[in-house]
This record gives sequence, C-alpha cells and structure tokens, in this order.
Amino acid sequence: SSGINAEYGESQVVYIFKLVSPFLRQWRNGTQRKQILYSLYQVMFSLLSENSASNPDLFVDFMYFIKYIYVGDEFKSMLERHLPSLPTNVASKLKFCGADKSD
Repeated sequence: SSGINAEYGESQVVYIFKLVSPFLRQWRNGTQRKQILYSLYQVMFSLLSENSASNPDLFVDFMYFIKYIYVGDEFKSMLERHLPSLPTNVASKLKFCGADKSD
C-alpha cells in the first residue's frame, strides 16, 4: 500500500485532472509535461492497485487519453510493470493501452 487515503486520494486526483487537463496542450516544454503525466500515471496505478477507486473507469479513460494524445508508447514499460498488480477487471481494460500498434 502506498499510504494514500482512498477517498482523499481519489478525489484529489480527479481535482488535479480537472485543473491540469485544459493546459496540457499548451505546455511548451514536452519534458515537463511528460514528467507530470508520468507522476499522474503513478498515482492512478497506486489507487487502482489498491482497488480503492470508486470509479476505476474514469482513471482508465484518462490513461488512454494520455497515451493517445501525449505520450504514445513511452509509458508502456511502466504499464507492463503495474498491470499484474491491478484488479482483473481494470487490467483487462488497460491491456490495450500497453499494446503496440502492430499488436
């Protein structure tokens, strides 16, 4: 367990999504944007692996959004590392997030 209080952590992550999402395209520094998105991915994995998210589909959707709009396959190794620790229903939804275009 990462020590994140489930209710507090989830609501805070959703709040951060709402604050950050409109500005992602406007960030000129791609490295900073990827660092922020990488951190968000880590927090989402933590919440999802604890099976404490009341709406896991929200996080799954945001992870796909990040992949297809901003990072492509750059987070693939992180996804593959965390996939086995996720609940089966969440892992099955994210399995294509880590797939190559040729898969």
